[in-house]
Amino acid sequence: MNISAGAYSSKGSVRPLNEDSFLLGEETGGTGVDDTLASFNGNVMKSTVFAVADGMGGHSAGDKASQFVVQQLLRRIQNIPGINSAVLEETIKSIHADLLKEAARINAPNMGSTLTGLVLQNGNCGFFNAGDSRVYRLRNGFLQQLSRDDSLSAIVPGAAKNIITNALGAGLPTVTVESRFSANIAVPGDIFFLCSDGVHGAVYDEVLEKMLLESGTPEEITYRIVKQAIANNSDDNCTALVVKLMDGE
Repeated sequence: MNISAGAYSSKGSVRPLNEDSFLLGEETGGTGVDDTLASFNGNVMKSTVFAVADGMGGHSAGDKASQFVVQQLLRRIQNIPGINSAVLEETIKSIHADLLKEAARINAPNMGSTLTGLVLQNGNCGFFNAGDSRVYRLRNGFLQQLSRDDSLSAIVPGAAKNIITNALGAGLPTVTVESRFSANIAVPGDIFFLCSDGVHGAVYDEVLEKMLLESGTPEEITYRIVKQAIANNSDDNCTALVVKLMDGE
């Protein structure tokens, strides 16, 4: 499976610190005060994971939470030859439990993070989500949101969009993991787009669809999308990740 991918993460124009993190194959990025741009290209021969995590819990807690989540995800699944929903859910619930312990250790009980991602591998591919970061798929020119938002506004129309109902850590006793694997999740020609709510809350889906179809490398496209979100007055950190599945070997 030949893949070209890129990610861009920015603290945005309002927040003093970037509390978003991403996982791009075997590279993590985001968090801190500096913007992060990364790329990934190659023929994927083993299970490869791409993810976005949006931290919460206040200064010096949200960034630690999201970074903890993506680093633990990379460490725990990179050597698993075939990932499925059961393995993934068990892994994420274990990370959730360890994040609660880490939060207690540093006296940051509300420290938590969303986690959304894509698993590419031979055979079944899949996506997963906990929180209100999103996974989209662009197929045949049509953009579809695959994940569902774990937010109060998704349940109660008109409710505040920044209140999430599910996450890793955040003092919650359990985490619910949405995941789906099938041979049809990812096929050559598909483009996947992952982002934090700082992006999808400021850029309409129809605009995202057009921008994902524009020319440029995945990292160039993520850069333009994040800059568009900031120009649209996003008041949050902004992280975007694009994965293109190329035709041929």
